[in-house]
Amino acid sequence: MWRPPAPHKTKLYLIGDSTMANKIRATFPETGWGMPFGTFFDSTVVVDNRAQNGRSTRTFLAENRWQPVVEALQPGDYVFIQFGHNDESQDKPDRYTTPEDYRRNLAKFVTEARSKKANPILLTPVSRRYFDKQGHIKETHVVYSAATMAVAKELNVTLVDMDKLSRDMLQKLGDENSKLLFMQLAPATIPTTPWAATITPTSTSWEPARWPSWW
Repeated sequence: MWRPPAPHKTKLYLIGDSTMANKIRATFPETGWGMPFGTFFDSTVVVDNRAQNGRSTRTFLAENRWQPVVEALQPGDYVFIQFGHNDESQDKPDRYTTPEDYRRNLAKFVTEARSKKANPILLTPVSRRYFDKQGHIKETHVVYSAATMAVAKELNVTLVDMDKLSRDMLQKLGDENSKLLFMQLAPATIPTTPWAATITPTSTSWEPARWPSWW
């Protein structure tokens, strides 16, 4: 019996750090924004989240996490690329990446994705939640967001300015209300993450990660 061919499915790969990554059940409600991302698409799109906690562009490459993505890419697929949080951590030499190397690594992701006729999308890093005494949200990724935008302009890549989008949202909510977007738990609520008893400036909870207003 003849059957119609299965509909083509576009693969959407996510590469990046903990702000994007899938989380284990034990750390719920900590959520990377990539976890619910697939809910915004129909069945013709498959989201493959390869982001990993604590990775910079340098360590993502050094651990051979990028090459399997390149090998799997098909024409018409997409690669969402969001780093910066760990690249800029000068106090953590195991992951720190200079701005110059960061730009080169982003360019590598872009050019190699394009070599497979895939569509790279660059994203600036999601803002950290830091307010000054006057209640103004601080820019926490000035150098690395600028570097991301520079690569996007140089290579004519679509850019999503997550830094500005998330910063604007935090400013709109204000210092107090924006705490609701982040891990805010009573002590020992999650034994595996005792740090969650405080307001963490980068670890989001389930609901805000689903908000389409981030886009």
